[in-house]
Amino acid sequence: MESERKLGSARYWCARRAAVKHAFGRNIRARYSCTYAGTMADFMSPEGRSAHMSKIHSKDTKPELVLRRLLHGVGYRYRLHDARLPGKPDLVFPSRRKVIFVNGCFWHGHDCPAGTRLPKSNTQFWADKRRRNRERDLRQQGELVSRGWQPLVVWECELQSDGRVLETVREFLGP
Repeated sequence: MESERKLGSARYWCARRAAVKHAFGRNIRARYSCTYAGTMADFMSPEGRSAHMSKIHSKDTKPELVLRRLLHGVGYRYRLHDARLPGKPDLVFPSRRKVIFVNGCFWHGHDCPAGTRLPKSNTQFWADKRRRNRERDLRQQGELVSRGWQPLVVWECELQSDGRVLETVREFLGP
């Protein structure tokens, strides 16, 4: 660290900030900033970032678990992630021929505040990715309908709101 102690070394100041933060248990922003030449340094190494992102999965997400608990609590039983169906729906009700997808607002481009926000860096990549996700979702729902299944999409923001989602899902599933 001594060799990196030059005033302009972003690595030194980031390491210094981390040491101060660890010592005092709080974030010291003003003096020990991780900014250098107007860019923010990632606090994780590329290997650490890769390991972190690899733990983000499409199954058993928090919104999905919330909906599963709600439905199980009122007596509905279901199958999870049936790979024989297009899109591997999150919840499958075989006897009713109905499926539910629990979509994250950001990843699937919902029209709520979280879904309309784009990252500030690499915007074209994220816009294209979300557009492809929406196209794929529509295609998979169309395939389900053509096979005789009825799909329902529950958005992450609906699960965080006041609880009308349970009424909506109960209407969709029936008695």
